[in-house]
Amino acid sequence: MKPLLLLFAASSLFGQSADPVLRILSQEMERSRGLRIAGGSDVPYFFEYSVDDVRSYTLSATLGGVIDENRNRMRIPQVRVRVGDYNFDNSNYVLSDANFAARYDAGMLPQDDNPMALRQQLWLMTDRTFKNALESIGRKRSAMRSVNAVTEPVPDFWKAEPVKLALSSNAPALDEAAWKKRVIAASSRFGAFPAVISSLVELESIVNTSYLVNSEGTEVKYPDNIHYIRIRASGLAPDGSTVRDHAVFHAIDPARLPSEADLNQAIDAVGRNLTALAAAPTGEQYSGPVLFEGISGAQLFAEVLASQLFLPRRPVANAGQSNRFTPSELEGRLGSRILPTSFTVVDDPTQTEFRGQSLLGSYPVDGEGVVPAPVTVIEKGIFKTPLLTRQPIPGFTASNGRGRLPGSNGHRMGALSNIFVKTTENAPAADLRKQLLETVKQRSKPFGILVRRMDYPSSAGGDELRRLAVSLGANASGNVLSSPLLVYRVYPDGREELVRGLRFRGLNLRTLKDITSASNELYQFDFIGNRAPFALMGVGGYVFPASVVAPALFFEDLELELPQVEVPRPPTVPPPPFSTR
Repeated sequence: MKPLLLLFAASSLFGQSADPVLRILSQEMERSRGLRIAGGSDVPYFFEYSVDDVRSYTLSATLGGVIDENRNRMRIPQVRVRVGDYNFDNSNYVLSDANFAARYDAGMLPQDDNPMALRQQLWLMTDRTFKNALESIGRKRSAMRSVNAVTEPVPDFWKAEPVKLALSSNAPALDEAAWKKRVIAASSRFGAFPAVISSLVELESIVNTSYLVNSEGTEVKYPDNIHYIRIRASGLAPDGSTVRDHAVFHAIDPARLPSEADLNQAIDAVGRNLTALAAAPTGEQYSGPVLFEGISGAQLFAEVLASQLFLPRRPVANAGQSNRFTPSELEGRLGSRILPTSFTVVDDPTQTEFRGQSLLGSYPVDGEGVVPAPVTVIEKGIFKTPLLTRQPIPGFTASNGRGRLPGSNGHRMGALSNIFVKTTENAPAADLRKQLLETVKQRSKPFGILVRRMDYPSSAGGDELRRLAVSLGANASGNVLSSPLLVYRVYPDGREELVRGLRFRGLNLRTLKDITSASNELYQFDFIGNRAPFALMGVGGYVFPASVVAPALFFEDLELELPQVEVPRPPTVPPPPFSTR
């Protein structure tokens, strides 16, 4: 007989919050605490209700014309039911998130505050999730009996202290009309750059209130807003190769978005860069010294190191079934040196500013109701502490509050917040450039390589990504690492020459141990992370804002190559004149 979900009358002390959503979540949680089972033995021990109440505004414009404009409102719920106990439950299994039960809920909550409509949807989601949990734990037991695997001596879920938090946003609303006018006017400036074939200025404003209530007593409400402007432009070199450049502005508070003058200046810089790239010579295979100048060092840390600091646990798999588990590159390397011994790396979501500039990765509580604290992830080059969620891993006893994204196998995914990279052995940025030139002369190299900006997150289009995938698939040594967008040959006399088309070869996490020197200046790089394997700009329904503060970096030996990529034919029809008439 199928187990039945029964909700008994619970305590009369229902949530009395002034916020209607939080109050209804609390009331339903009280009902769930009284849940019993008829016809089954697996008792639910943990419930979690979370809601993202999102209002968004998006606008895209090109050459003074609106491409797309949308306003959206939705309430995105998630219900989690765990059966068993903290030591063994329905999570950490390849089918923990599978949907076995019939679906009667709408998948979204009503946008108004009608108590009956809200509670009906939460009840239906709880019922479905509960039935899925019972099916999952049964299949998990069967899978564990069918495989001869070593069981890790760790529980399936960590306990956490309950948190009571109710925060409201003090930031003003985005003036949509004013920004629409500004974005349209700014997009028209690309008309002054004939080399720009395709251009886009995008504005996105996301105003979100996050709610979380669980059976441990946590009740949380906090603002989770982000506003950003993306400027993208692309063109073609004479040989048909795509060249592109971009600029991005992020802000938690819309008042900190760029001024009209700063926005126009950024568009003009992208236009000039693209014009120069279209006329630049193609690069060539290179092995030698490379300097990552300015924010490119922080971009390298964000892509190569910070994305690997979460160590997901391998789930239980069914016998004979392929397990699509992708481990971190740092799996098994706790206690190992991954950076030079002078380097220390701290992840700190409690910091809100760096030298007067807002940090994107600040948050009061993570998606599992854990208040975060600063964590030294790397100390004197040694990997000490990963970014932890409530999914237990050997050697640790509790989450450090980094569960920032929906994950898989019944758990959330960990992600960085504000990463600070510091080194005790450093020099002025100008000295790193001198070191590059000295190394070029000592090795009798014709030139060295200077990188001013990486393409992370990537602004590549779909066609370009497909061509890149084909190229990497044909090259066993290919590494899915973002390309350098602005890369220069630096000759022994100090002259710079912009080149295009290069990619790094063999640059990965292990390469960071070979950093030769770093600057004493620190540079802040802000970005919106997502779950895409190859981080693409603007992709992903669930994202996490983050900041990386790091020095410029010098390597004595890195390799770059010119991938063999088929390029499209340039347009044969001449373009129309850039005129408003």
